[in-house]
Amino acid sequence: MRHLMDLVASKRVDLKPLVTLRFKLDDIEAAYELFASHRDGVLKVAITP
Repeated sequence: MRHLMDLVASKRVDLKPLVTLRFKLDDIEAAYELFASHRDGVLKVAITP
């Protein structure tokens, strides 16, 4: 895990393509529902303040 984190920190690995959707914290329930159902090709969601 440490090696992976080093790769990400050095920007040698781009994880942005893994986050398919972003949600505001107020919409967290909808985000988790979408993620749990794997609708619309969702791989991972990001929750932002």
